[in-house]
Amino acid sequence: MKEFKSLEEQIELLKQRGLIIPDEERAKKYLLSQNYYNLINGYARFFPREGDNYTAQTSFDEITSLYVFEREFKQVLLLGILEAETHLRAIFAHRFAEMFKDEPYAYLNINCYEQDKTLLVAKTISNLSRKILSHNKDKSNKNSSIDHYLRKYKHVPIWVLVNHIEFGELRYLLKHSKKSLQNKICKDCLEFIGQNIPDNHSPFPPEMLNSFLENINDIRNICAHNNRLLGFRCHQNTKYWTPLHEKYNIQKEDERRSAYEAFITLQCFISRNEYAIMHNTFKKRFKTLSNKLKTIPINNVLKELGFPDNWHIDNDKIEQL
Repeated sequence: MKEFKSLEEQIELLKQRGLIIPDEERAKKYLLSQNYYNLINGYARFFPREGDNYTAQTSFDEITSLYVFEREFKQVLLLGILEAETHLRAIFAHRFAEMFKDEPYAYLNINCYEQDKTLLVAKTISNLSRKILSHNKDKSNKNSSIDHYLRKYKHVPIWVLVNHIEFGELRYLLKHSKKSLQNKICKDCLEFIGQNIPDNHSPFPPEMLNSFLENINDIRNICAHNNRLLGFRCHQNTKYWTPLHEKYNIQKEDERRSAYEAFITLQCFISRNEYAIMHNTFKKRFKTLSNKLKTIPINNVLKELGFPDNWHIDNDKIEQL
Protein backbone atom coordinates (compact mmCIF):
# COMPACT_ATOMS: atom_id res chain seq x y z
CA MET A 1 0.00 0.00 0.00
CA LYS A 2 1.37 3.43 -1.00
CA GLU A 3 1.97 5.38 2.19
CA PHE A 4 0.74 8.93 2.73
CA LYS A 5 3.33 11.70 2.45
CA SER A 6 2.99 15.17 3.91
CA LEU A 7 3.63 18.22 1.72
CA GLU A 8 7.07 18.58 3.29
CA GLU A 9 7.86 14.94 2.48
CA GLN A 10 6.63 15.39 -1.08
CA ILE A 11 8.93 18.39 -1.53
CA GLU A 12 11.88 16.52 -0.04
CA LEU A 13 11.27 13.54 -2.33
CA LEU A 14 11.22 15.78 -5.40
CA LYS A 15 14.46 17.46 -4.35
CA GLN A 16 16.10 14.08 -3.84
CA ARG A 17 15.10 13.20 -7.38
CA GLY A 18 16.84 16.27 -8.75
CA LEU A 19 13.91 18.63 -9.28
CA ILE A 20 14.84 22.28 -8.67
CA ILE A 21 12.31 23.98 -6.37
CA PRO A 22 13.03 27.76 -6.15
CA ASP A 23 10.17 28.52 -3.74
CA GLU A 24 9.28 25.64 -1.45
CA GLU A 25 6.35 27.36 0.26
CA ARG A 26 4.78 28.20 -3.07
CA ALA A 27 5.36 24.62 -4.24
CA LYS A 28 3.62 23.25 -1.12
CA LYS A 29 0.55 25.40 -1.79
CA TYR A 30 0.52 24.25 -5.40
CA LEU A 31 0.76 20.58 -4.48
CA LEU A 32 -2.04 21.00 -1.93
CA SER A 33 -4.44 22.58 -4.43
CA GLN A 34 -3.49 20.66 -7.57
CA ASN A 35 -2.68 17.14 -6.29
CA TYR A 36 0.79 15.55 -6.50
CA TYR A 37 -0.49 12.65 -8.59
CA ASN A 38 -2.12 14.88 -11.24
CA LEU A 39 0.76 17.32 -11.43
CA ILE A 40 3.97 15.34 -10.96
CA ASN A 41 2.96 11.88 -12.14
CA GLY A 42 0.99 13.38 -15.01
CA TYR A 43 3.53 15.85 -16.42
CA ALA A 44 7.00 14.97 -15.15
CA ARG A 45 7.28 12.34 -17.89
CA PHE A 46 7.67 15.07 -20.49
CA PHE A 47 10.97 16.25 -18.97
CA PRO A 48 14.42 14.57 -19.13
CA ARG A 49 14.67 11.78 -16.54
CA GLU A 50 16.39 8.52 -15.80
CA GLY A 51 13.94 6.41 -13.89
CA ASP A 52 12.43 8.78 -11.29
CA ASN A 53 15.40 11.17 -11.30
CA TYR A 54 15.49 14.47 -13.19
CA THR A 55 18.66 14.84 -15.22
CA ALA A 56 18.57 18.35 -16.74
CA GLN A 57 18.04 20.78 -13.86
CA THR A 58 14.31 20.82 -14.52
CA SER A 59 12.44 23.14 -12.16
CA PHE A 60 9.13 22.77 -10.41
CA ASP A 61 8.02 25.95 -12.19
CA GLU A 62 8.55 24.33 -15.60
CA ILE A 63 6.25 21.46 -14.69
CA THR A 64 3.56 23.79 -13.36
CA SER A 65 3.88 25.97 -16.49
CA LEU A 66 3.23 22.95 -18.70
CA TYR A 67 0.33 21.91 -16.47
CA VAL A 68 -1.29 25.35 -16.64
CA PHE A 69 -0.68 25.60 -20.38
CA GLU A 70 -2.43 22.31 -21.08
CA ARG A 71 -5.38 23.22 -18.86
CA GLU A 72 -5.84 26.53 -20.71
CA PHE A 73 -5.33 24.85 -24.09
CA LYS A 74 -8.12 22.37 -23.32
CA GLN A 75 -10.44 25.16 -22.23
CA VAL A 76 -9.95 27.03 -25.51
CA LEU A 77 -10.31 23.88 -27.62
CA LEU A 78 -13.43 22.81 -25.72
CA LEU A 79 -14.99 26.22 -26.33
CA GLY A 80 -14.44 25.77 -30.07
CA ILE A 81 -15.97 22.30 -29.94
CA LEU A 82 -18.99 23.65 -28.06
CA GLU A 83 -19.46 26.27 -30.78
CA ALA A 84 -19.47 23.48 -33.38
CA GLU A 85 -21.89 21.50 -31.24
CA THR A 86 -24.27 24.46 -31.06
CA HIS A 87 -24.28 24.84 -34.84
CA LEU A 88 -24.76 21.12 -35.47
CA ARG A 89 -27.60 20.84 -32.95
CA ALA A 90 -29.47 23.67 -34.66
CA ILE A 91 -28.82 22.43 -38.20
CA PHE A 92 -29.73 18.82 -37.42
CA ALA A 93 -32.93 19.80 -35.59
CA HIS A 94 -34.05 22.07 -38.44
CA ARG A 95 -33.34 19.57 -41.21
CA PHE A 96 -34.85 16.64 -39.29
CA ALA A 97 -38.03 18.60 -38.47
CA GLU A 98 -38.23 19.77 -42.09
CA MET A 99 -38.04 16.20 -43.38
CA PHE A 100 -40.58 14.77 -40.91
CA LYS A 101 -42.73 17.82 -40.24
CA ASP A 102 -46.00 15.87 -40.31
CA GLU A 103 -44.90 13.10 -37.95
CA PRO A 104 -44.90 13.75 -34.17
CA TYR A 105 -41.98 12.15 -32.31
CA ALA A 106 -40.32 11.19 -35.58
CA TYR A 107 -36.99 10.95 -33.77
CA LEU A 108 -38.44 8.00 -31.81
CA ASN A 109 -39.54 6.22 -34.99
CA ILE A 110 -36.95 3.75 -36.16
CA ASN A 111 -38.28 4.06 -39.73
CA CYS A 112 -37.03 7.65 -39.85
CA TYR A 113 -33.44 6.45 -39.96
CA GLU A 114 -31.40 4.45 -42.45
CA GLN A 115 -32.91 0.98 -42.57
CA ASP A 116 -29.54 -0.77 -42.35
CA LYS A 117 -28.78 1.17 -39.15
CA THR A 118 -31.90 0.27 -37.16
CA LEU A 119 -30.13 -1.91 -34.63
CA LEU A 120 -27.44 0.72 -34.10
CA VAL A 121 -29.89 3.58 -33.61
CA ALA A 122 -32.27 1.63 -31.34
CA LYS A 123 -30.21 2.35 -28.21
CA THR A 124 -30.15 6.09 -28.94
CA ILE A 125 -33.91 6.12 -29.51
CA SER A 126 -34.40 4.34 -26.19
CA ASN A 127 -32.21 6.92 -24.44
CA LEU A 128 -34.22 9.78 -25.94
CA SER A 129 -37.48 8.19 -24.82
CA ARG A 130 -36.19 7.74 -21.26
CA LYS A 131 -35.01 11.33 -21.21
CA ILE A 132 -38.50 12.61 -22.05
CA LEU A 133 -40.16 10.28 -19.54
CA SER A 134 -37.77 11.32 -16.78
CA HIS A 135 -38.67 14.98 -17.34
CA ASN A 136 -42.34 14.06 -17.20
CA LYS A 137 -42.02 12.20 -13.90
CA ASP A 138 -39.36 14.20 -12.08
CA LYS A 139 -40.89 17.27 -10.40
CA SER A 140 -37.46 18.91 -10.22
CA ASN A 141 -37.66 19.31 -14.02
CA LYS A 142 -41.00 21.12 -13.98
CA ASN A 143 -39.49 24.34 -15.32
CA SER A 144 -37.53 22.71 -18.15
CA SER A 145 -38.38 23.31 -21.79
CA ILE A 146 -39.24 19.61 -22.19
CA ASP A 147 -41.73 19.78 -19.32
CA HIS A 148 -43.23 22.98 -20.74
CA TYR A 149 -43.87 21.40 -24.15
CA LEU A 150 -45.24 18.21 -22.61
CA ARG A 151 -47.75 20.13 -20.51
CA LYS A 152 -48.77 22.67 -23.14
CA TYR A 153 -48.51 20.76 -26.43
CA LYS A 154 -48.31 17.07 -25.37
CA HIS A 155 -45.32 16.80 -27.69
CA VAL A 156 -41.61 17.60 -27.54
CA PRO A 157 -40.28 18.76 -30.93
CA ILE A 158 -36.79 17.84 -32.01
CA TRP A 159 -35.55 21.45 -31.78
CA VAL A 160 -36.36 21.38 -28.06
CA LEU A 161 -35.08 17.90 -27.29
CA VAL A 162 -31.81 18.43 -29.15
CA ASN A 163 -30.66 20.87 -26.46
CA HIS A 164 -30.95 18.17 -23.79
CA ILE A 165 -28.93 15.42 -25.44
CA GLU A 166 -25.22 14.70 -25.18
CA PHE A 167 -22.84 15.34 -28.05
CA GLY A 168 -22.32 11.59 -28.49
CA GLU A 169 -26.07 11.09 -28.89
CA LEU A 170 -26.24 13.92 -31.42
CA ARG A 171 -23.39 12.33 -33.35
CA TYR A 172 -25.18 8.97 -33.47
CA LEU A 173 -28.41 10.63 -34.64
CA LEU A 174 -26.47 12.31 -37.44
CA LYS A 175 -24.59 9.16 -38.36
CA HIS A 176 -27.71 6.98 -38.55
CA SER A 177 -30.03 9.49 -40.20
CA LYS A 178 -31.20 8.94 -43.75
CA LYS A 179 -28.50 9.70 -46.31
CA SER A 180 -30.61 12.43 -47.89
CA LEU A 181 -30.76 14.20 -44.52
CA GLN A 182 -27.02 13.80 -43.96
CA ASN A 183 -26.35 15.27 -47.40
CA LYS A 184 -28.45 18.34 -46.56
CA ILE A 185 -26.52 18.85 -43.34
CA CYS A 186 -23.22 18.48 -45.18
CA LYS A 187 -24.32 21.15 -47.65
CA ASP A 188 -25.13 23.43 -44.73
CA CYS A 189 -21.60 22.87 -43.40
CA LEU A 190 -20.21 24.23 -46.67
CA GLU A 191 -21.09 27.69 -45.37
CA PHE A 192 -18.48 27.29 -42.60
CA ILE A 193 -16.04 25.56 -44.92
CA GLY A 194 -16.32 28.40 -47.43
CA GLN A 195 -15.33 30.91 -44.75
CA ASN A 196 -12.30 28.91 -43.60
CA ILE A 197 -11.24 27.30 -46.91
CA PRO A 198 -12.46 29.89 -49.43
CA ASP A 199 -10.96 28.19 -52.48
CA ASN A 200 -12.78 24.89 -51.85
CA HIS A 201 -15.03 23.63 -54.65
CA SER A 202 -15.36 20.03 -53.47
CA PRO A 203 -18.44 18.47 -51.88
CA PHE A 204 -18.33 17.61 -48.19
CA PRO A 205 -19.66 14.03 -48.02
CA PRO A 206 -21.36 12.42 -44.99
CA GLU A 207 -18.49 9.99 -44.43
CA MET A 208 -16.20 12.98 -43.80
CA LEU A 209 -18.71 14.62 -41.49
CA ASN A 210 -19.09 11.46 -39.40
CA SER A 211 -15.37 10.71 -39.32
CA PHE A 212 -14.44 14.24 -38.24
CA LEU A 213 -17.12 14.29 -35.54
CA GLU A 214 -16.02 10.95 -34.14
CA ASN A 215 -12.54 12.26 -33.36
CA ILE A 216 -13.83 15.63 -32.22
CA ASN A 217 -16.03 13.73 -29.77
CA ASP A 218 -13.00 11.82 -28.45
CA ILE A 219 -11.11 15.07 -27.89
CA ARG A 220 -14.19 16.69 -26.34
CA ASN A 221 -14.39 13.96 -23.73
CA ILE A 222 -10.75 14.47 -22.77
CA CYS A 223 -11.20 18.24 -22.43
CA ALA A 224 -14.55 18.10 -20.64
CA HIS A 225 -13.28 15.63 -18.02
CA ASN A 226 -9.96 17.47 -17.66
CA ASN A 227 -7.93 14.38 -18.53
CA ARG A 228 -4.44 14.74 -19.96
CA LEU A 229 -4.47 15.75 -23.63
CA LEU A 230 -0.70 15.71 -24.15
CA GLY A 231 0.16 12.50 -25.95
CA PHE A 232 -3.49 11.52 -26.43
CA ARG A 233 -4.52 9.99 -29.73
CA CYS A 234 -8.04 9.18 -30.93
CA HIS A 235 -9.02 5.61 -31.70
CA GLN A 236 -8.56 5.98 -35.44
CA ASN A 237 -7.47 8.38 -38.16
CA THR A 238 -10.00 10.79 -39.57
CA LYS A 239 -10.75 10.20 -43.22
CA TYR A 240 -8.55 12.11 -45.63
CA TRP A 241 -10.31 15.08 -47.22
CA THR A 242 -8.15 16.73 -49.84
CA PRO A 243 -9.38 20.37 -49.56
CA LEU A 244 -8.60 20.44 -45.84
CA HIS A 245 -5.55 18.25 -45.51
CA GLU A 246 -3.68 19.59 -48.54
CA LYS A 247 -4.02 23.06 -47.02
CA TYR A 248 -1.84 21.87 -44.13
CA ASN A 249 0.51 19.65 -46.17
CA ILE A 250 -0.91 16.53 -44.53
CA GLN A 251 -0.43 13.36 -46.59
CA LYS A 252 -2.76 10.38 -46.78
CA GLU A 253 -0.23 8.18 -44.98
CA ASP A 254 0.19 10.67 -42.09
CA GLU A 255 -1.38 10.07 -38.70
CA ARG A 256 -4.62 12.00 -38.16
CA ARG A 257 -5.63 11.14 -34.58
CA SER A 258 -4.34 14.08 -32.55
CA ALA A 259 -5.71 17.24 -30.96
CA TYR A 260 -4.30 19.15 -33.94
CA GLU A 261 -6.39 17.07 -36.34
CA ALA A 262 -9.55 17.79 -34.35
CA PHE A 263 -8.59 21.47 -34.23
CA ILE A 264 -8.25 21.87 -38.01
CA THR A 265 -11.38 19.81 -38.78
CA LEU A 266 -13.41 22.22 -36.64
CA GLN A 267 -13.18 24.59 -39.63
CA CYS A 268 -15.96 22.52 -41.17
CA PHE A 269 -18.36 23.34 -38.33
CA ILE A 270 -17.57 26.83 -37.01
CA SER A 271 -17.25 30.31 -38.48
CA ARG A 272 -14.00 31.98 -39.52
CA ASN A 273 -14.14 34.29 -36.49
CA GLU A 274 -14.75 31.41 -34.09
CA TYR A 275 -11.83 29.51 -35.59
CA ALA A 276 -9.63 32.62 -35.56
CA ILE A 277 -10.14 33.05 -31.81
CA MET A 278 -8.89 29.50 -31.20
CA HIS A 279 -6.00 29.80 -33.64
CA ASN A 280 -4.76 33.13 -32.30
CA THR A 281 -5.13 32.10 -28.66
CA PHE A 282 -3.12 28.93 -29.28
CA LYS A 283 -0.34 31.02 -30.84
CA LYS A 284 -0.15 33.17 -27.72
CA ARG A 285 -0.26 30.19 -25.36
CA PHE A 286 2.54 28.36 -27.18
CA LYS A 287 4.73 31.48 -27.25
CA THR A 288 4.17 32.09 -23.54
CA LEU A 289 5.01 28.49 -22.67
CA SER A 290 8.10 28.57 -24.89
CA ASN A 291 9.52 31.42 -22.80
CA LYS A 292 8.99 29.43 -19.59
CA LEU A 293 10.53 26.13 -20.68
CA LYS A 294 14.27 25.74 -20.10
CA THR A 295 15.01 22.02 -20.25
CA ILE A 296 12.79 20.90 -23.13
CA PRO A 297 12.05 22.61 -26.47
CA ILE A 298 8.55 23.85 -27.19
CA ASN A 299 8.46 21.54 -30.22
CA ASN A 300 8.27 18.59 -27.80
CA VAL A 301 4.96 19.94 -26.55
CA LEU A 302 3.71 20.70 -30.06
CA LYS A 303 4.50 17.12 -31.08
CA GLU A 304 2.55 15.67 -28.14
CA LEU A 305 -0.51 17.56 -29.37
CA GLY A 306 0.10 16.63 -33.01
CA PHE A 307 1.04 20.17 -34.12
CA PRO A 308 3.86 20.71 -36.65
CA ASP A 309 7.21 22.00 -35.38
CA ASN A 310 7.27 25.78 -34.84
CA TRP A 311 3.55 26.01 -35.63
CA HIS A 312 3.16 29.11 -33.45
CA ILE A 313 5.96 30.86 -35.37
CA ASP A 314 5.27 29.70 -38.93
CA ASN A 315 1.54 30.48 -38.91
CA ASP A 316 0.28 34.05 -39.05
CA LYS A 317 -2.46 35.44 -36.91
CA ILE A 318 -5.91 35.07 -38.51
CA GLU A 319 -7.68 38.41 -38.84
CA GLN A 320 -11.33 38.32 -37.87
CA LEU A 321 -13.91 39.57 -40.36
